[in-house]
Amino acid sequence: MKATVHNAISHALIDLGVNVITHVPGYGASEVFTSYNELSQKRLPISFHEEVAYTICHGVSISGKRSAALMKAQGIAKAANSVVDSLYTQCNGGFVIFVFEDFTGSHSDNIMEAEQMLFGMSFPYIKGDSPKIYNDVIDAYNLSEEKSLPVALLIDASRINDTVEFNRKELRKTGTYTRDVLAHVVHPFFADYQYKIFTTNKLNGDIKTIIRPELPILPEGLPERYKENAKSYQSFFDVFKQYKNGIVCGDTSSSSVYCLPPYDAIDIVTYIGGSIPLAIGAYLAGNKYVWALTGDFGFIAAGHLGLLEAANRELPIKIVIFYNKQASATGGQQINKKIMLRLLAAYEPFTKHIYNPNDPIEISQVLDEVINSGELRIVLIHY
Repeated sequence: MKATVHNAISHALIDLGVNVITHVPGYGASEVFTSYNELSQKRLPISFHEEVAYTICHGVSISGKRSAALMKAQGIAKAANSVVDSLYTQCNGGFVIFVFEDFTGSHSDNIMEAEQMLFGMSFPYIKGDSPKIYNDVIDAYNLSEEKSLPVALLIDASRINDTVEFNRKELRKTGTYTRDVLAHVVHPFFADYQYKIFTTNKLNGDIKTIIRPELPILPEGLPERYKENAKSYQSFFDVFKQYKNGIVCGDTSSSSVYCLPPYDAIDIVTYIGGSIPLAIGAYLAGNKYVWALTGDFGFIAAGHLGLLEAANRELPIKIVIFYNKQASATGGQQINKKIMLRLLAAYEPFTKHIYNPNDPIEISQVLDEVINSGELRIVLIHY
């Protein structure tokens, strides 16, 4: 059939069974997003920040479904915090980032060449060719699923309205999520192993040859510098582990040591502040019960951007914020206590408080109410 480049991309996404697409408005990306919504008869919402848009799709792909993020070249730079961490995880469903380049600068504040940045990060990418763009999309998903990594597809935005020919195919597929913290939790404990996986993938080697390390056991297996911070969260996790009935996402912070046995309370972790968009992705992938656990520093730094996305989509995810008024993972730097309350002021109807984090009865009462709510809920734990 004959169609424009943006329609060809949309048909490929539909034929691949990609149901979760995030989009930050930009030249080329907007044309594809509009086309996809029209052809699939959907009304998907836009996203406001590329880091969040990228991470949502990453959460989808870890959960076993295919996803797509549409953004301009500058957007991949804004998402780089999440992009880098995603290379140290393993996806269970294809994840392709469609990067639309504006080589004339006619629709951008500057001319940015994305290829050099992707190459420098060792990020897998394919340079799209407009006449065969439908097959390029398929190739990108095949590469993503072969490497279990996200893949970027670079597209010249000025060719978005060119007419091309292609033959449509039936390409639907669903992956499978199996909890594996070594594959889905980015943490200093696993850095050496995950770097070996990353390097082997980069060199097209067989990652199955890498010996998996044994997981430390809480709390005895923790290094001394982690034990004190971990103990401060123990009362909460003693109760929370009884409520865990779905996927729990966290940040690379002190609380995420509770991904370890015997608690096994956290499943997916990337950058500081990434738990909420990861949880959005897990929910959009079809998981009914999803939690996001974050520290106050991570929430203030980046997590509130994900909260805005969850509110815009009206998703009933559950968020826990450890409000200890310091950056505990990086040395205990103090945080102005008013900042958190200002950020959450607009969400007060959705917010519940735990004032005594060592009281299992209070924790249980709040979690009972939160888990049975069909709406967004935020639990602020005061330390």
